[in-house]
Amino acid sequence: MPRLLALEWNDTEARGAVASTRAGRVALEHAFTVDLRPEQPGAEVEPADVQRRIAAACAARRLTKIGSLVAVGHGDVELRRLSLPPAPDEELPDLVRFQATREFNALGESWPLDFLSLGDDPEQPRTVLAAAASPEMVETTQSACQTAGLKLARIVLRPCATASLVCRRHPPQPVQVRLLIELLDDEADLTVTVAQRAVFLRRARLHGDPLTNADAAEALVSEARRTMVAAQNQMRGQRVDTIWLCGAAPEHVALADSIRDQFPVSLELFDPFEGLGLEGDLRRSVPEHPERFAPLVGMLSD
Repeated sequence: MPRLLALEWNDTEARGAVASTRAGRVALEHAFTVDLRPEQPGAEVEPADVQRRIAAACAARRLTKIGSLVAVGHGDVELRRLSLPPAPDEELPDLVRFQATREFNALGESWPLDFLSLGDDPEQPRTVLAAAASPEMVETTQSACQTAGLKLARIVLRPCATASLVCRRHPPQPVQVRLLIELLDDEADLTVTVAQRAVFLRRARLHGDPLTNADAAEALVSEARRTMVAAQNQMRGQRVDTIWLCGAAPEHVALADSIRDQFPVSLELFDPFEGLGLEGDLRRSVPEHPERFAPLVGMLSD
């Protein structure tokens, strides 16, 4: 019975989730947070301290020597939409690497590079969404896993993991265009998907939590509008027809109502724990802000 640990962290908090399979279903065994804020106001938390705190949280749950998946945010990678000549899928990696060296701001030989193809016809010009990560970011991620006694298996872009989970739970129509909104404190991931593909990704700073701050909520609406217009320009006029907001708490319901008033499209709420088999303490109580675990559950489900 394989078990996997999914992790992500930022300057203030780390989140972890552990899952295994039960009769073909994903069973979530743990979902936890780790406070990464400095003990003294104004101080900075050193990377080594972050790694020690994550390691301690994993050790307390006996999560050593387990395969691990780490989600990274939009700000941790460089993203580019690349236009390529017609080519079969097997030739895309070389074409992407060649084009990326010309269009990325900084891309050395040791930088990991991955991509999503945004079209399938090898007879037509190809478009891909490419992401490159610095060796320093990869080394930091590997070091955090090694300190905790974990085996790093994958590094995944957070918005893509969330998009995968939404598409898995609520399969879209073949040409359906969705905008996924994922909140994290004072920022939001805004991801446009067409059918099963994430085709346009943005991160927006909001200077406040839109769940509790009216100005931040208004800023989120503006960022959603900008995202929809920018994606429409890239998709030759295709329009977003559904908005999905990650979260199902009363605060999300209220925010969803205010967003609905601004856009002539349907809006749905999404609970990442819905439909999962919950084990142990999770059966009685899920963590605060369960919506923030969407990318972790998405990686584990994949």
